[in-house]
Amino acid sequence: MKGDKCISLAMLMCGFLLSSMTVQANVLTYDTWTTNEGGSPNYIFTVDDNTAGKFTYNLTISPWNAEALGLFVDFGDQTVGAVASAGFVDTTVTVPGALGANLIFTDTASDNCGNGCNLSGLNPSLIAPDGQWELVFSLGVQGYEGQQTFSWVTNNFGLGLSDFGLVGIRSQVFCSGDDLLPDDNESCKGSDKSYSSTPTTPPGEVPEPATLLLFGLGLTGLLYSRRSVLRA
Repeated sequence: MKGDKCISLAMLMCGFLLSSMTVQANVLTYDTWTTNEGGSPNYIFTVDDNTAGKFTYNLTISPWNAEALGLFVDFGDQTVGAVASAGFVDTTVTVPGALGANLIFTDTASDNCGNGCNLSGLNPSLIAPDGQWELVFSLGVQGYEGQQTFSWVTNNFGLGLSDFGLVGIRSQVFCSGDDLLPDDNESCKGSDKSYSSTPTTPPGEVPEPATLLLFGLGLTGLLYSRRSVLRA
């Protein structure tokens, strides 16, 4: 009788875990930056792989002291040119008011991000051996456009979050001191070039429901075996 109660309890716990557990995405967070402009940009850049086969990117500036113009991603010695040329940007995911992210270069050592946007003079150390930016996105045009957050989705190129390395950001509109956008727009006439080499939140594995189910069934089997032995 006691064994029956243990088995029932184990199965109940397993069912509870399966019903309440949601699979959480691994998330990379870049929020510490090296800049050559002498300012302190408040960029928070995240990438997750919650959607199968996709990377979801989010760049927000909080407190809002800059407006991003371009973003660079280094995947080390990986290449994405052939995949990117197939029109990989997923335009089905949009954010109200967002300007969108346009891919302008792949697998390039150039610091150009289009229309006067560049990282010239920043000189971050790109990952060997290829020394290239795999993705270069244009996030807007020159001049203040009132965009604090940028979100977009791409294919994952057959890669994982562990392949992300150096990230660079160029902002044309940058505030000094305590000035913040949008109220201090007229006084925010600076620019910024920054890079971050290590995300502060490395990807961590979260058990999926199928894994929990196997664990629960295994526990139930062990309890059943113990019950059989006790009966014998």
